[in-house]
Amino acid sequence: MKYTEDYINELLAKYIAGETLSRQETDDIQEWIASHTQEYNRLVKLVSPQKPPVFNTEKAWERIEQHIDRSISQEKKVYSITDGKKKRVSMSVFYVAASVIILMVVSTLFFLKSQQTEEMWYANHSTVKEKIYLPDSSSVILYPNANVSYKSRGDKYAREIKLNGKAFFDVRKMNGRAFKVEAERILVEVLGTSFLVDAANDGKAGVYVKTGIVSVKSENNKVVIKANQKAELEHNVLKTGSIENPFQIFEEQPRSLSFTNVAIADVAAKIEQVIGLKIDVEKKLQNNKITSKINLDDVDAIVVELAFLCDCKYEVIEPGKHYKLYK
Repeated sequence: MKYTEDYINELLAKYIAGETLSRQETDDIQEWIASHTQEYNRLVKLVSPQKPPVFNTEKAWERIEQHIDRSISQEKKVYSITDGKKKRVSMSVFYVAASVIILMVVSTLFFLKSQQTEEMWYANHSTVKEKIYLPDSSSVILYPNANVSYKSRGDKYAREIKLNGKAFFDVRKMNGRAFKVEAERILVEVLGTSFLVDAANDGKAGVYVKTGIVSVKSENNKVVIKANQKAELEHNVLKTGSIENPFQIFEEQPRSLSFTNVAIADVAAKIEQVIGLKIDVEKKLQNNKITSKINLDDVDAIVVELAFLCDCKYEVIEPGKHYKLYK
């Protein structure tokens, strides 16, 4: 999408001030931040002074009350006794406006203080996954009810993330700066890679690597895993292994699978690994070899095609989930 300068300026003002944005506005500003990270970081530092100004609430109220007193005396000159109701409404509005001003100033100072530490919070309260961009342009897919905080103490320090729940991270490399994720009694550290952290269940946590190399540390041990490997915390001990069903773990599904002179039993095993469809193959058919491109969008069509290729019949054991090929 091509953004106009006025549109981005307006979104930046709302985003930095913590105002609520629409879904489209959120996507637009996060996409812009991802491609203008340095400019965004400079802007955040510009509006985040090293020493936030001191705001004296009591003195502010004193000044407001003085203004209210003057307003009351002025209103007495304008309204008669019969206009008392109208005067009370006017003063009530003024008190509300004054309260809003106080709250706005205090909220702004709190925001400036939090920006000084360069710590940001993100949460997904919806029922579907949501993608966000961190200030370093790394992306995070937050699963429902997950939340993360991002903290950076400067260009010479690691990027620190705390996760509650489940999230997929696609980490951008930044001149050797580590990217650390703390979640449910484990600490994950990388430089630039993509991986899934599942800490949605109390007492359990797992790390699943899609690309790159990841270090995972628990209270009792530390392991290093790479692409298509996993580390799962069981009884406070990290256990490693291969990811047997990466398409299910990362919730990615290919549209088709191609086979050239492959035994039908191996074809059935691959299909089960990718989409979870179980196909039992009668023993005398298992070594029959097929060549085909299987479309994975239609379960029934998969079974019909395999039965045609091996010149056999099929039985439905559980619709959409479990079938059997036999002669």
